[in-house]
Amino acid sequence: MNTRHGPAGHWFARVTGDESDHDHLTMEPEALRYLGDHWVSLPRQTISPRQIRSLVDIRTMVRALLDPDVGWTPAARAILDATRFRVGPDGRLAADGSGWDAFIGDLMLPLIQVVSARDRLRICGNPHCRLMFLDLSKNGSRRWCDNAGCGNRDRVRRYRWRAKAHDGPPTGRSPTA
Repeated sequence: MNTRHGPAGHWFARVTGDESDHDHLTMEPEALRYLGDHWVSLPRQTISPRQIRSLVDIRTMVRALLDPDVGWTPAARAILDATRFRVGPDGRLAADGSGWDAFIGDLMLPLIQVVSARDRLRICGNPHCRLMFLDLSKNGSRRWCDNAGCGNRDRVRRYRWRAKAHDGPPTGRSPTA
């Protein structure tokens, strides 16, 4: 779901202005590099443009779930309808087949889980980030994709704004002392 994001969606990005979303699924080499860099076990076969389009369709479906009025997209439903599952020797449910088609089919099971948890699906509160996450906090109030990244940037930004508004950082002493 996070193969498309804003400029602050990369760790340690120093964003000075907003830019359009960065899409890691536009071309085969970049898609494979991005997925590999994020520790995704990839099939050895070459990925086809149709299969990249299927990955984009699944991502589009997940991002659409932020809208409570949107259900399954036609493209994601078509992928689900075309996927057949089997129980493997390890007792786990897996998409039938091999290669990229099985990889894409295996994404249907977590997609079904995300659909069932859509009320906990959020987009990062950093407007330059736009990464999505499942809010698993007890009260459902998580604001950022990562507390140490975007959360820290937001707290520093607010601190600096307050310090500038008061002509300097707080000294710890009361104004009457």
